[in-house]
Amino acid sequence: MLKSTLVVVAVSIAAGATIRASAFAIFAFLVVTALGGVIMLKGSSLTEAVVSCVEVLVLMEICYLAGLFAFSLWHIQKRRKKNSITERSHVTGKRPHG
Repeated sequence: MLKSTLVVVAVSIAAGATIRASAFAIFAFLVVTALGGVIMLKGSSLTEAVVSCVEVLVLMEICYLAGLFAFSLWHIQKRRKKNSITERSHVTGKRPHG
């Protein structure tokens, strides 16, 4: 279960940086449905399967939001750096290199 949790966390964080929320919602629903099926096939009760699926879904959503937040911060910093280089070229009259 730990390995699958780590995979879910990594995929959710990466998804936060790359895909839209609606696509992630569909992806999360499919993953949680498949996980619920596997838990049920292992012989667990329906209640245990539902609780495990809700836990994984909450973890996926938190990691998605963390990835989205981190990517947004990185993108803002990148844009600020680019704008500061552009502003300096207007002040000095020289073009930025690179």
